[in-house]
Amino acid sequence: MTARRILGAFGLLALVLLLFLGGATWALYLQTKGGKPAWRLGAALGRLHLPVPLAEGACRLLAREDLPLCARGYMGKRLTGALVGDPTAPCRGLSPAMARACSEVQGLRLVEEGVSRPAVVCEAMPYPRECVLYVGRAAFSRGGFRLGEERSAEDICAQGRGEILAYCRLGASMEAVERHGKKILRAAEEFCSPYGEELCWRGLASALLATRPREEALEACALLSPLGAARCVALVKGAR
Repeated sequence: MTARRILGAFGLLALVLLLFLGGATWALYLQTKGGKPAWRLGAALGRLHLPVPLAEGACRLLAREDLPLCARGYMGKRLTGALVGDPTAPCRGLSPAMARACSEVQGLRLVEEGVSRPAVVCEAMPYPRECVLYVGRAAFSRGGFRLGEERSAEDICAQGRGEILAYCRLGASMEAVERHGKKILRAAEEFCSPYGEELCWRGLASALLATRPREEALEACALLSPLGAARCVALVKGAR
């Protein structure tokens, strides 16, 4: 009887703790402005300073197919302040989902904090391509493509080679389209397509779908080069 009572007390305590964490997460979620719901949920979990395994469990339970976005929101709130020491260290030893989100967030921070040769630093991250994709995004936000601005996307991406260079340019092109829409679509294609046409078109189609309804995305595809337009249309139509 005593053992049953003890187990019952632990079960009740666990339930109360779960309800408390759920309520606190929901309250913070409602206060987190901007971003899609899964990102906002992750940001709320980050503000609660939940340990990574618990945060991932909550993201898997509540965000489901949007786990990557939830994980990115969590990491965005946990990885703040000045970069000190090895920027790859916080991303080591994590599950694949959290290591990927960490690599993405650190990619942004490398540029924002003015780290030297951020595209090269990404090579040591658990997910180098994802890291440098976000380096490209941050570089475009900071200095555009190649407008003579210091630390422009062209300047920063040129530090990498091969896949690193291609994904960096892709990130800049996707950020450009998500920010400025179809008016910059052709310039974005010119920036990323020489370093991987199929990769570029997939990224641009994804960027269009992220910011506009499917029908508008299909119309925008027509502004690309003939082959790019055909692939963009096929990709947009085939997207779930």
